[in-house]
Amino acid sequence: MDIASRRDNVDVRCDSRHRNDGSADDNYSAWKEWRAADFGWVDGEESLYFARELQAAGVIKLAGLRVGEIGYGNGAFAGWARQLGAHWIGREESETLQARAIKAGFDILAPAVSLSDAWGSGAFDLIVALDVVEHMSLSAVRCFFGEAKAALKPGGLLLLRIPSGDSPFVPATYWGDVTHRTLLGSGAVRQLACELDLEVRQIRSPVMPIVGLSKTRLLRRAAIRLVRWVAYSFIRTVLMGNEGAVLSPNMIVVLARSRKAPGGEQAVAIAE
Repeated sequence: MDIASRRDNVDVRCDSRHRNDGSADDNYSAWKEWRAADFGWVDGEESLYFARELQAAGVIKLAGLRVGEIGYGNGAFAGWARQLGAHWIGREESETLQARAIKAGFDILAPAVSLSDAWGSGAFDLIVALDVVEHMSLSAVRCFFGEAKAALKPGGLLLLRIPSGDSPFVPATYWGDVTHRTLLGSGAVRQLACELDLEVRQIRSPVMPIVGLSKTRLLRRAAIRLVRWVAYSFIRTVLMGNEGAVLSPNMIVVLARSRKAPGGEQAVAIAE
């Protein structure tokens, strides 16, 4: 199902990203070192990261799930999700990356097409946006959250990775890309979720897997995790007085569309 061409008679609900011309698209991909031949390819370390990140969010298996991705870049997550049997569809502003996705056989939505137009309202189990929301204006972030809520099943999850506005270590991450527009702290995320009646499941640091890596990588990451735990605990508790602050340069946000059913069940088949 390639519906990238569905531009006519579309209700444009929001412009969730900045617009770039073709030259800017090519330059951005070159800056990110995204090669066309690598679209959809994922290495072992990335695969391990994606698996651990989704497990931490409550997604035990992807097979058979309907997964949407906003800002899929060069398709690393897309390729990984499809390998595991997910029904993946993505949306990307860059015409260069759209063309790569279509050539590689991935289903995509045109930039003006809503997520709900893929399979209908309330159809997605999971929507993912990794390193994307910071490229949006605040009004576009609100619009995207509302769009995601409409597209998710009751209990479905919205998983984001964004620069952490809580962190004193964020400048290199946030200001290192001139296309970044909005920096959110954990409090701002909770405020937006409250506005749109989305459940906040998690706001935390990204996972840093160590099991499954080479011995050298394992030891290095174990040392980093220890140092970060000591430093972050001191800064968060003693200097900031905010035990909930996310001090890693990036934060993971997991929001859910309310199930609104008795018994307090958790997310649909995602967490089974």
